[in-house]
Amino acid sequence: MKNIFLVCLFTSLNLACALAQDVKGTIRDTEGRPISEVVVSDGFTVVQTDSQGSYSFQRNKEASYVYISLPAAYEIPLRHGAPCFYKKLTDDLVYDFVLKPLRKGPQNDFTVLFLADPQCQNIRHVNRFRTETVPDVKATVKKSKTPVFCVTLGDIGYSEGPRNAVYLLPIMKNEMSVEKTGAPVFQTIGNHDFEYQPCAESETNLTPTMRMQRTFEAVFGPLNYSWNRGQAHIISMNDVVYKEMNKPGKYVGDFLDYQVEWLKRDLSFVPKDKLILFCVHIPLEHNRKRANSQKVLELLSQFENCHIISGHTHYMRSFFHKNGIREHILAAVCGQWWWSRFNGDGCPNGYGVFSVKGNKLSDWYYKGVGFDRNSQFQLYRGDAKCGGVFEQPQFMLGEQVLLANVWNADKDWKIEVFEDGVKSGEMKKIKPTAYRAEEYPTTLSSKDWWAIGYHVGVVGRGHVGTSTRRNYCMPCYHMYRFDLRSSKSKVLVRVTDHKGRVFSENHVISGPEYKNAAAPKYEVTECW
Repeated sequence: MKNIFLVCLFTSLNLACALAQDVKGTIRDTEGRPISEVVVSDGFTVVQTDSQGSYSFQRNKEASYVYISLPAAYEIPLRHGAPCFYKKLTDDLVYDFVLKPLRKGPQNDFTVLFLADPQCQNIRHVNRFRTETVPDVKATVKKSKTPVFCVTLGDIGYSEGPRNAVYLLPIMKNEMSVEKTGAPVFQTIGNHDFEYQPCAESETNLTPTMRMQRTFEAVFGPLNYSWNRGQAHIISMNDVVYKEMNKPGKYVGDFLDYQVEWLKRDLSFVPKDKLILFCVHIPLEHNRKRANSQKVLELLSQFENCHIISGHTHYMRSFFHKNGIREHILAAVCGQWWWSRFNGDGCPNGYGVFSVKGNKLSDWYYKGVGFDRNSQFQLYRGDAKCGGVFEQPQFMLGEQVLLANVWNADKDWKIEVFEDGVKSGEMKKIKPTAYRAEEYPTTLSSKDWWAIGYHVGVVGRGHVGTSTRRNYCMPCYHMYRFDLRSSKSKVLVRVTDHKGRVFSENHVISGPEYKNAAAPKYEVTECW
């Protein structure tokens, strides 16, 4: 027994010494030349390589990976079709990286596709993602005149309460391989991507968040990381904080102290004139009053050009923070949890397409899956009655009112109305009504009752005894109205976006028209 005790003691001491020693390595190109000024991290400490391409730092005992902030002049390393810029920390002390230079140098002009909330709960959902979303993404990639990269914005799976869908994460990783999408896909974690199985705290998981994030890390790698293309610095961070172990609903949108320090160090190596694309799951618009979220916004405000891209809400919204930073809150790839082909605010299932030129975000648009690029809005009569066998909600604004739900509109868009070929005027945005508390139409409502009517009235979601109604009564931040001269007029609406592109529509929905709304019915095929 004494000998066994001594062996265990020496083993523990050796492990402790290993953890206390420096992690080190070199970063070189494929010709063996050292690469200096590459940022290296374990998620806690952040350093740069020296002139010999070398780095070293003391490993944090809670760290899982050592990884690099991919430099702009080098290719993105791939492993099994996914970006691989990290190495799993083991008992080894040396972790070297080899990068291949881009043949034509840094890619100053490129495109990023942002996919919010695929949120697959089962294989049927994965099958829809595989057969609908992925081919649409690949087609967009193929049409692009610049290099394309993809970033998810969290909720890859759909774990909740006692239901754990983390088993789908490796399957989803395979579905998002570069061979299938046409572009490398970087990942961001969402609140439904954590593992909710009952678990105990441990020495290497000092917070509930860390303990429950390990499965996602094992599949996709680091949660807080950055990479560079051209004159842009792209960051993905976890902003889901769990307060208690084994209580999946007890989370808030925010950052832990060590994350703020990590971001501060990461940004300290980035020139202030670089474009920052900051990717999270829960919108900072929700969290901006929390202490650490405020610190993050302060760090981001030091840069001339910064955009925040988030998801989580299953609706579209453009929000400007007090410091001038614009946040793009994107509708979900899965819409209302794959019950239809659109989100609760009327936006089709889809993703954002963002164009970068130099150190500026030069353009962006929302691409509906299965929709033409020019499909950017939908028209309704102000008294349209929608829904189906369960319920038939009705817009309460009257037959002489014309409504336009313009997915991605903001203050720079112009929406003109023509009656019988003559311009009548411009539409005005309706002040958004309560988040999800408003569950029935009112004369002040800005919500899309056509979309709500389908989910609640046709499918029966949110109807009595089926599910939480408020989850299907999403707000709409992009509904516009116009008082027509006559309800009998032939109407044409012309929308001009922030880049001067023009979209036109003359079909006005006045009833339960759901031709392309239903989820497809087919047998599930193998997805892997």
